[in-house]
Amino acid sequence: MFTFDRDPFPFKDLGRQPTREQLDDPYEFNSLSPTFCVLPFSHLATHTDGSAILCCVAKTDSGLNLNDQSLKDVWNSNYVKSARLKMLKGESVAACSHCYAEEKNGCRSHRVTENRVWKDRFGRDFMLDRVRKVEKDGALAEDIVAIDLRLGNTCNLQCVMCRPQDSSRWTALAKKLGETAEDPELRGEWAHKSKINQSRFEWYKDPEFWNDLESMLPSMREIIVGGGEPMLLEEHRRLIQACVDSGASSHIQIRYHTNGTLLDTSLFPLWEKFKLVEVFVSLDCYGEKNSYMRYPANWESIDRNLKLIDRESPDTVRSMLLCSVHLLNMFYLDEYGAWIRDQNFKKVTHGFNGYYHPGVVHYPPYLSIQNYPANVKEIITGKLLSFEETSSKKSNKIQGLVNLMNEVDHSARLPRAKEYIRRLDAERGTHFDRVFPELNELLGFV
Repeated sequence: MFTFDRDPFPFKDLGRQPTREQLDDPYEFNSLSPTFCVLPFSHLATHTDGSAILCCVAKTDSGLNLNDQSLKDVWNSNYVKSARLKMLKGESVAACSHCYAEEKNGCRSHRVTENRVWKDRFGRDFMLDRVRKVEKDGALAEDIVAIDLRLGNTCNLQCVMCRPQDSSRWTALAKKLGETAEDPELRGEWAHKSKINQSRFEWYKDPEFWNDLESMLPSMREIIVGGGEPMLLEEHRRLIQACVDSGASSHIQIRYHTNGTLLDTSLFPLWEKFKLVEVFVSLDCYGEKNSYMRYPANWESIDRNLKLIDRESPDTVRSMLLCSVHLLNMFYLDEYGAWIRDQNFKKVTHGFNGYYHPGVVHYPPYLSIQNYPANVKEIITGKLLSFEETSSKKSNKIQGLVNLMNEVDHSARLPRAKEYIRRLDAERGTHFDRVFPELNELLGFV
């Protein structure tokens, strides 16, 4: 077993009870180390092309891919073993830099969120037991208990922050941007993004992958299903049916990442068999603003599906709205929060902090929230903090977003963002100035 330089379990092994401050510590597992994250000890994630990563926000630097390796090979690869050991020693892990940057600015990072979620759902002892079983080289004989599957890039939308790797709908437009953009960096970026090998995005169709995954179902506690758009895939239905048929669904929590445009209500009887079903709907605003950013989403369909989830889904279901926060929508987050408040949802957002869960967009860099000019940042700061102050559903994330936005001035990137928006409008027939008139007046995009 791994030998710690100090006792990593002061509460349990020394017989001391945690103080109130320690119980309330948002980092939860910092008694192990200040860089500890539960995920490499329990969880594995994929990108749409089969790349294996520590989690959905980790940098893709592992060199591992499910086109070439099995789930079990990846789980105890040198890369994952090294990450476990570094975390137990309190060392930083390069792939986790996004979380460290957000925590520095007071944002509740994915690491912090997952530490809290795992502690609340499964108990502190569940994770400590797994940590105790880590070998000296970082290997862990225990099975994966949580997996985040991005099942290829098949999608029906062309979101502004995405690329062909995220959505098949982007393939043709990416090629065109790579040929015609005037800004050399923009042109080079899209030329690179357009060069993908589509066959690498079909790894999830391999029978051996499914054999491995289904063999792990008895130990599985959480499955996250994303894409692309998972509701488009037959394989997604196969996974849900396999969980139910094996009886494993009773101890599995399943989480969807969906754009909300599609909902198959025939899944409701299957969802009823799971311990919990979380339907995380990715909405960056409401109405025509969301349809612009997640082009060409039909808002009427999304609105109808949200109401079906809220009013007719089984009791095992709860839902959250995920918001990718970027240059086009941070100005309107107060308006978005007010819209959600006025819907009086019963399930959607119930049990979560805030009206929506924000995720910071780091790439492409010209859509970063740090790119606003100083005068626009001042306006946004006032709008969001004022809404938060008067809101009856408080979020612990808004102040962190504001801090991150104001941390550095990257407004020199705005000309590149301006060309990007203008080219999207020309190709799609959309009108940024009509959909975002206030922001357009401040930024002068169109």
